[in-house]
Order: sequence, then structure tokens, then C-alpha cells
Amino acid sequence: MSENGTDTDARAPEPSAAGARVDFGPGALVAAVAVLVLLLAAVLPWTGLGASGWEVVLGRPGVTGLPRLFGTLAVVFGVVGTAVTLSTRRWPAVFVTAAGCTITSVTGLWAIWSQNTSAGVGPGVGLWLALLAMIVLAGRWASYALSRR
Repeated sequence: MSENGTDTDARAPEPSAAGARVDFGPGALVAAVAVLVLLLAAVLPWTGLGASGWEVVLGRPGVTGLPRLFGTLAVVFGVVGTAVTLSTRRWPAVFVTAAGCTITSVTGLWAIWSQNTSAGVGPGVGLWLALLAMIVLAGRWASYALSRR
């Protein structure tokens, strides 16, 4: 107690939910490997036309809209979102990346479905690999987001 009768316990202010940092532990390595797999999938063929993931994202003629949407979302949430989340370690980034990766995974399923129902040869190995990487990222980020207390 001080002279004026107040408690002088100097406690650090509680960090706000937005300012709290996340400890990813070894799960960060899983996310980093999934991003590398996603980048590898971008150079493999995604469509029966032989278009790679980068060509799909950049708008190669003859590619339908769902693979293009999936590719764009995979770059935004899978690569950029994961990099931002791993570097900032903030809860809001975890929630946005978890939601974005989940939506991207569903879009990836639709993209594969659209390639199976079109007149082409079907989805390429790169599209399947990209979907697998996005499902792993969605699971990883969702587990962090749901562990928030």
C-alpha cells in the first residue's frame, strides 16, 4: 500500500484479444510444408488441357471459372494468408485464414467436380494436390481457431 491508501501493485495491462499472440508450436511446420506442396501443385497440370495452376490463375483461355476461383483463393488464403498469419502470430489472422482456407477447400471440391463433368479429360494431378494442401491448411488453422479460449 502507498501513502494515499491505494494498492501499488504494478501489473502489466491485459492484452486485448486482437493483440494476443498465438504460439503455433510444431504445427507451424505442418502449415509451412502444406504451403510448399501448394506451390508445387501450382506448376503441375490442373486441367485436361494441360494448364498448370499458374496458367489457370492468370486466366488461360479455355479454363472454366471454378478452377480459376479455386486457384485465386488458394494463392490468397493458402499462400499469402498463411504467410501473414505465421509471421504476425495474431488471433484475427488465424480466424480469417481458417475461414478462408475452409471456403477455398469447398471451392476446390467444386473445381474438381466441374472438371469431371466437363467434356475434358478431367482434373489434373496438380488440382488434386492443391486441394489436399488446402484441406490440410484448413484443418490446421481451424484447430488453432477453435482452441482460442
